[in-house]
Amino acid sequence: MRIKKFTANNYDTALIEVKKALGEDALILSTRSIKPPTLMAGRKEATRVEITAAVEYVAPIIVPSAKLSDENESSVLNEKGDVELKSLIFNLLSQSGQAQSLGLQSHQFDTYSRMVENGLDEKLAAKILQKTLEHNTQKNINCGKDPVMNLMKKVVPCKGEIDLKADGPKIVAFVGPTGVGKTTTIAKIAAEYALRRGQKVVLVSLDTYRLGAIDQLRVYGDIMEVPFEVAGGKEDLRRIVGSHSDKDLILIDTTGRSHQDKDYSGQLKEIFDEVGGVEIHLVLSVTAQEKLFAATYHQFSPIGVDRVLFTKLDEGLSFGSLFNFSVRNRLPISYFTSGQRVPEDLEVARPDRVISLIFN
Repeated sequence: MRIKKFTANNYDTALIEVKKALGEDALILSTRSIKPPTLMAGRKEATRVEITAAVEYVAPIIVPSAKLSDENESSVLNEKGDVELKSLIFNLLSQSGQAQSLGLQSHQFDTYSRMVENGLDEKLAAKILQKTLEHNTQKNINCGKDPVMNLMKKVVPCKGEIDLKADGPKIVAFVGPTGVGKTTTIAKIAAEYALRRGQKVVLVSLDTYRLGAIDQLRVYGDIMEVPFEVAGGKEDLRRIVGSHSDKDLILIDTTGRSHQDKDYSGQLKEIFDEVGGVEIHLVLSVTAQEKLFAATYHQFSPIGVDRVLFTKLDEGLSFGSLFNFSVRNRLPISYFTSGQRVPEDLEVARPDRVISLIFN
């Protein structure tokens, strides 16, 4: 067999290169998207596509006319069997073979490739396409891209904006790694509720680790003319919540910590349990690796994460990881942020917005 890898700016161009080099009988072994290692100064490198393809060469098997001994006969049969096995494997790994091995029809492979290239998990993408095919075949509907998108909209969980309580303040805390934009995100949400909706909002910082974070949130509070408080522990937070019982919304900023800090979530749980009824939003950046999503969620899961909020959409290259994470963990998405402007660069998460990001 002859195996070779081809890279190009998109799938179609890479496929043309495959056919030029290996011919029309080339078999596609795998496809994947390659993100640029770094962002060059002044410009963004585009994600590239890599196709691994092969062409089969089977040497002729010459069987002597004389009677074969048992040993020679076994050798020839094994060689024939190996050739047949290779043919079977290559057939499964061709474009149509890949789709069929996943339980898909060949016409679904382009949609599957696009989903995977944009970061969707391969097994999850195949399962969605299988369900779409089953559902639409029963109804005799054409199985194009639109039915796939419609099913994905139903699957991805989105709860949207913060729901205020009828009596007493709604308490919402934001947790997550350092550098994901928690403080700026809190300011955006505070501006939405205080300035645009006229609600009574309080800003609270538990981030006594970074003085800059306290100063930043205090400045936002001064600009919006909303109270700002610093809590050094559970007693402080209980006092603050009690003194603002007439407010509509209390937003709590927390210290960003590495996902390897296993003790931090226990400290936060003790603080939040003191006041009770705290809604936890996990803040993640779309620029982070999906493995970091899982590690961070595992870090904060002892607190009881209620929703996930994704930041830096304007810096993301692919968005399938948003879908993967929220669907796997059944964790509803609350908001997206896409810049530094307060409060303009904040949007309520909607299923159709998630899907449009994946299919661009």
